[in-house]
Amino acid sequence: MSDWYPGSRDGQLHLVDTWLSVFQTKATEWGIPPARASALSADRDKAKAVLAVVKSGERTPASVVECNEAFKAMETETRFIKKHYLLMPPLTAADFASLLLPQPDATQTPIPPPTGQPALTITYPGGPHVLMVHLAPLPGTEPPDSRGDYGYALYKGIMPPGGATLEQAAGIKHYLMKAPLSGEELLHHQFTRRKKEMVDFDAAEAGMTAYFCARYENSKGNEGKWGPVVPAIIP
Repeated sequence: MSDWYPGSRDGQLHLVDTWLSVFQTKATEWGIPPARASALSADRDKAKAVLAVVKSGERTPASVVECNEAFKAMETETRFIKKHYLLMPPLTAADFASLLLPQPDATQTPIPPPTGQPALTITYPGGPHVLMVHLAPLPGTEPPDSRGDYGYALYKGIMPPGGATLEQAAGIKHYLMKAPLSGEELLHHQFTRRKKEMVDFDAAEAGMTAYFCARYENSKGNEGKWGPVVPAIIP
């Protein structure tokens, strides 16, 4: 099964524009919280703005990284909404068409939760405050059944030297107070199908420790077992 999310940035923006237009009349009926639609709208606006900068004469390496992050955030929110609100009735065939989504398969094919575990390797691509996360099957395990149209749920967290204070832990970044033992302790995540992801951090986070963990996730929203937690010092 091919992925429903467009591969091009123009296609992604067109999809989200279409969704937001449909949500104006359907969000309440489908149980989509206003905060979710607002978050998607904000992600869309940010993605459009930074893409315009990248396409202009003001393009810089920093703006390219910002653009990549903005489109990742928009994709994460879009996939979350589809996974939690757009997989089942009350949506009709016409509703799926209005959202530019493929019609759901009327023949239910059982797809088990993903098997196997992913492993992570962290490298330093050379940019300031940037890490590259490489994803692959954990040695000795097999990737999930390809019929599940799987990808990686990549989780991350950041711990200041000596651990976060209560105030830092309660803040928007949810800094870690101690080294995590499992991905369940990492609150920030994104979905990806790529074999590697560049992760950009704030300048103030240089010298802190970033922790990453991943597990497989299929098109039904089923998640596999956690892989190992991997730390790296933010340059």
